Amino acid sequence: MYIILLIIHFLITTTIFGLKPIVSLYANSQGASALIIGMLVSIYAVTPMLTALYVGKWLDRFGAKRMLLVGSSLMVFAVSIPVLHVGLSSLFVAQMFLGFSQIFIVVSIQKTVGNLAGSRDKLIATLSFVGSAGGLTGPLLTGFSYDILGVEAAFMVVIGLVSVAWFLIILLRKNCCPITGLSETPKKESTWCLFKNKNLRNALLISGMVLYSKELFSAYFPIFASEQGISPSMIGLILSMMAGASMMVRIVQHHLVNKFGRNHILLLTMIMSGVSYSLIPFFYEPTPLILLSLVLGAGLGLGQPLSLVFALNSSPQGRQGEVLGLRITINRGAQFFAPLLFGAVGTVAGISPIFWVSGGFLLIGTYFTRPAKQLSEKEAIEKDTV
Repeated sequence: MYIILLIIHFLITTTIFGLKPIVSLYANSQGASALIIGMLVSIYAVTPMLTALYVGKWLDRFGAKRMLLVGSSLMVFAVSIPVLHVGLSSLFVAQMFLGFSQIFIVVSIQKTVGNLAGSRDKLIATLSFVGSAGGLTGPLLTGFSYDILGVEAAFMVVIGLVSVAWFLIILLRKNCCPITGLSETPKKESTWCLFKNKNLRNALLISGMVLYSKELFSAYFPIFASEQGISPSMIGLILSMMAGASMMVRIVQHHLVNKFGRNHILLLTMIMSGVSYSLIPFFYEPTPLILLSLVLGAGLGLGQPLSLVFALNSSPQGRQGEVLGLRITINRGAQFFAPLLFGAVGTVAGISPIFWVSGGFLLIGTYFTRPAKQLSEKEAIEKDTV
């Protein structure tokens, strides 16, 4: 079952990361402004932002198998829309359904894998490693498909990937993903009371910053690089190498946490990411952009799984799905508002300031989520004070 879940995760992340540069490049080729592209990216986050919390609660109540089936079916529909009618309007509709369908799959796999027997850090690191492999493969597949055969071919590739994932979900045993019913807790507090947990609060904030940073990079780096005369194939290669850095750094994640502590590793990754982001507009050749992308990929690559483990460790019993839903609500909120904000910045001042401002936000975020002191792993898990 674990292997099948990893394969499903790989196929879904390959689809998601493969679509991101294609959507931006196609919209740009149709004359869309930076603001319109920002809106196109943001619409992907609207429905998850509004519904992820409920999806998380449904996961606790109904189990992962049903949620995976619903999510994969919706995703097949979403990626088929642009093939039936290629245009900006269909991309907006597809992005909306794609964002909604993904949350069913993401929270289900995260919760199931996070509760398997074994070290949670290692399980989540492996899951994140596989996701990074999808992030590496996706832009390569769609970049070359778009470059050689056109946008319709790129969408046909992702339809095939999602269809295989849907078939594998059908093959999962009915009892493969046990339900941890909501009845396990006698009386629940409001969801927003979860923010009283400082570790959980910091984990959710860091996760939101990491996700919107990756989203902006996927959306606006292709445009910046295209303006420098870099081909779509090379852009896809750079994005894939960034995903490769995220993948490789997760191999040593468990060892870094044991040696230096989760809080300090998170702080370092935020600083690395903020500095790399800010330096990108100063370079116009593929080689330095690849190097910066590798550093950025390593920083953002560690931030995501570390914050996820933090969130799972800090979740009240029977409410992991709810916490994961809350995490996605914050992530998608950041992914929704950030592209709109930075799209407006790009429309007024150009593409380069998007990277400077985003890098600055990441560095400012390190201040608000910094550890007051070095915490041991036991303290990081058990501490539950504001």
